[in-house]
Amino acid sequence: MPKEFTINDIAREAGVSKATVSRVLNESASVKPETKERILNIMKERNFSPSAAARDLSRQQSNTIGVIVPEVDNPFFGEILRGITEIADQNNYMLVCCNSDDSAEKDKKALLMLKEHRVRGLIYTPAVDYTTKEQQITINKLLKDLNAPIVIMDRPTDSLEQYDGVFFDDEKAMYEATKALIQAGHTKIGLLNATMDRVLARGRYKGYERAMNEAGILMERRYIFEGDYRMTKAYHFSKKLLSMEDRPTAVLACNNRTSLGFLKALYERGERLSKDIACIGLDRIEAFEIINNKFNYIERDANQMGRHAIRLLNDRIACPQKPLEQVVLTPVLKIHNL
Repeated sequence: MPKEFTINDIAREAGVSKATVSRVLNESASVKPETKERILNIMKERNFSPSAAARDLSRQQSNTIGVIVPEVDNPFFGEILRGITEIADQNNYMLVCCNSDDSAEKDKKALLMLKEHRVRGLIYTPAVDYTTKEQQITINKLLKDLNAPIVIMDRPTDSLEQYDGVFFDDEKAMYEATKALIQAGHTKIGLLNATMDRVLARGRYKGYERAMNEAGILMERRYIFEGDYRMTKAYHFSKKLLSMEDRPTAVLACNNRTSLGFLKALYERGERLSKDIACIGLDRIEAFEIINNKFNYIERDANQMGRHAIRLLNDRIACPQKPLEQVVLTPVLKIHNL
C-alpha cells in the first residue's frame, strides 16, 4: 500500500513550512500568490485531500465541538445529541462525542483528548458530583486547560457554577408527580432513586419529600430504594418492593431505565400497571408509545436541552465576555391513569 501523502510532504516539496501550507488550506491572504499557486499545484498533482487537523494547524483552534455524556447508550442522551447536532450542523461545527460511563477517570481521559483536538468549545455532563476539594481542583484545572467555552448540561454541580448551563427542574418534576399520586388517593408511595451522592438523586428526593410532608404523609424508609439509575439494580429493588406484605400502592421511578427495571419485575409477577399498582416514571419511553402502552411519565424534552446547550455555547464563542447564562427547563407530567 502506498504511503499516504501528508501536509509534511507538501511543505517539503514546496520548500515552505507546515504553517504556510496550513494558511493556504485556510485561504489566508498572508501567503504570497506565487507560493500559494505552487502549493495548490502540488496538492492537485498528488490528489491531496486535507484533514481537519491540517486545516486547524495555523489557527491553533478547530471548528470541533466536544461533547461528554455519561450514558451514550441511554435514549435520553441520544435525543440530547440529536438536538446538539441539529444546531451544530447549521454552524458548520463537527462533533467529537465521548462517553464517560459515570466514571471520573473516563471524564479525565476525555478532557485530555479534547484538549489535544483544540476543541472550539465543550458541552459537558459531569460523570460525578466532584464534591471533595481534591476532585474540584482536578476537574477545574482540566476544564481550564481546554482554553475554550464550556456549557454544563443536565447535572448542576456546585464546583462548576462559573460556567453557562442548561438543566431540568427535577425537584419540581418529582414534587408534581408525587402530588398527582397523592391527589389520586395514594399514601403509600415508593421511590426508586439513585444514591444520595448524586446531585440529581438529591433533587428528585427533595421533590418527593416536600410533597409528602405538605400532605402530612409519613414517609416509610422501607419504601425508598437507592440504586444507580440502571435497569438491573432497579429490577432487583422492584422485586423486593413488590414482594412486601404491606407494599406501596404507587411507585415513582426516577429515570427511564429505572422504569424499565420496575416494569420487568411487575410483569414477571403477572401484574399490570394501574390495575395492580400505579407508577409515574421520569422520561418518555418511546417503545411504549409504539405499542400503545399508557405509561405515566414526566416528560423532559431532551432534544430541546441539546439545542439550548449548543446555543449557549455558540453565544459564548461569539461573545466571551457576556453575562453568565443558565437555563432551567420545566418537565411536564403526562398522566393517563393512576
